[in-house]
Amino acid sequence: MPVAQDTMQKMLRTLGWSAGIAMTLATLAGTPALAQATVAANADPEFNALFQQSRQRPGDVDLALALARRAVELGDYEAAIGVYERILFYSPSSVRAKLELGRLYYRLGSYESARAYFTPIAGSAALSEAERQGITAYMVEIDRRLSPSQWSVYAQAGVRYQSNATYGPSNGLIFSAGLNGLLPPSFQSQADGNVFGLLSVRHVFDFENQRGDVWESKLDLYYSQQFKVDRLSTGLAEFTTGPRLALLPDELPGSSVRAYGILGGVSLGGDGYLGSYGAGVSLFLPFTPAFALEPFLEVRQRDYQNSADYPTAGFQSGTMWTAGATLSGRLLDGLGWRARVAYNNADGELPWYGYDNVSFDIAAPYDFEGPWGVRRWIAIPSFGYSRYSYDAPNPFIFPGMSRVDDQYRVGLALDVPVYEQFGILTQVQYSWSESNLPNYTFNNFSVSVGPNVRF
Repeated sequence: MPVAQDTMQKMLRTLGWSAGIAMTLATLAGTPALAQATVAANADPEFNALFQQSRQRPGDVDLALALARRAVELGDYEAAIGVYERILFYSPSSVRAKLELGRLYYRLGSYESARAYFTPIAGSAALSEAERQGITAYMVEIDRRLSPSQWSVYAQAGVRYQSNATYGPSNGLIFSAGLNGLLPPSFQSQADGNVFGLLSVRHVFDFENQRGDVWESKLDLYYSQQFKVDRLSTGLAEFTTGPRLALLPDELPGSSVRAYGILGGVSLGGDGYLGSYGAGVSLFLPFTPAFALEPFLEVRQRDYQNSADYPTAGFQSGTMWTAGATLSGRLLDGLGWRARVAYNNADGELPWYGYDNVSFDIAAPYDFEGPWGVRRWIAIPSFGYSRYSYDAPNPFIFPGMSRVDDQYRVGLALDVPVYEQFGILTQVQYSWSESNLPNYTFNNFSVSVGPNVRF
């Protein structure tokens, strides 16, 4: 594979981590959470002790509040709701109980119930200014989510530094036609930075047929402008659209099947690089609050275009099949997890451009009360692994050996609220590749920071 072209393949593959973290934040902002009970509270000794004491002293509001807080810590929102409802039975004017009930019902996706508790206390003097602002934000979001036509938007801009923006080999020695060679300086490891922007827009139209059938569309846009290596400046666009139909609305509430079309494209250095189109199908199966599964199958036709920087890109054109699954759930209050496993089979016009790929990524979004801000802070540690096994030896690199790469990535993202829906997202990642051919070993440290907004 020519050096410039291979650099772009490595860059596009590892670009997915930064975009993936942003998409995780977009998902957290734009779709109802699977926020049912995740841990049975009655299995917790502390909860049981508080429960027994509360039964003996049913009118003790402070004890009941401690019991409810413990249930929330365990992620058992239904148990916490039961406790707060009992508090209201003994103390009907409790503003604190109504506030917590509104928050809990919102987390469960019961937006009408949440609004019923928020509305009478929205201007209460018993709440802090931050809590009143929080109720206002909840009410706006509830109105949006109850509308038949629901829009959610996530946008970020920022600056990124990479210690190896070209994803050049760990040393300058490479194979060329089976012989040792020296990599040209312009393609060796180079540090560089860029400015970038990302936009994700999601639309859901609810057919309001009481089954939960909807039509989902999503547009993802990304662009980065390099400071020094302009051939790596990247534009990316992808649009998916299709129906999501309830699968087992009574037996497995929330389950669905979705069919969708795919249209996408990539530009590099200001020139068109890749156009793709295809289709996919997925199933969403929320078995328990702690475990939801979404298997999927996609097929894409990839058409690469040659350019001055990438004169042989067209030889990569072909069909790609992808089979995999997204897994997610909540472990404790505020702590969730998301994972993706996938297998790709990609064809090329020349056999050494075809490959099989197995990949795995996992992230653990944790939202918590920070030192400031109405919205909760979100920290996302992540880890990923990919193996690429190519179909045939590349005679221009090493005629007797097919390429095999093992790529790893670890990272951490922190989303800090600044004002209402605005925040600052900081991401750090270290990635590296081990290969049976020295041309494809690399390591890269990247850090990015910039403002974001979601609504």
